[in-house]
Amino acid sequence: MIAPHLKKPPIYRVIIIQLLITVLAALVLWLHSTVVAYSALLGGLASLLPNAYLVSNAFAYSGARAAQKIARSFYKGEAGKLILTAIIFALVFIFVKPLNVFALFGIFIVVQMVNWFTAWIIKF
Repeated sequence: MIAPHLKKPPIYRVIIIQLLITVLAALVLWLHSTVVAYSALLGGLASLLPNAYLVSNAFAYSGARAAQKIARSFYKGEAGKLILTAIIFALVFIFVKPLNVFALFGIFIVVQMVNWFTAWIIKF
C-alpha cells in the first residue's frame, strides 16, 4: 500500500544520470573503436539495469504501516540486482565477441560510482 500523502524521493534521477553517463561514454569511445564503444555500453547497462530493478522494488511502498513490506522489497530488490548483474555479465561473456574487457568493467565501475552521490543527486 502506498501512502498518497508521502512524497517519494526522486531516486529516478540517479538512474537517468547513469543512463546519460553510459550513453555519453559509449559515444565518446566510439571515436576510438566500435568494439570499445559497445563494450562500454554493455558495461554501463550491466550496472544501470539492475539498479533500475532495485529502485523499482525498493520504493514500491512507503509509510510506517508498510515497514515490513518496505524491508522485504529492499531485500528482494538487492537480491534481484545481484542476480541480474551476474546474468548480464554471463550473457555478455558468452555471446559478445570481440569484447574489450577494460571498457566493459571500466564503465561498469564508473556507473556504479554514481551511487556514491545518490544523496546529493536526490537533494537537488
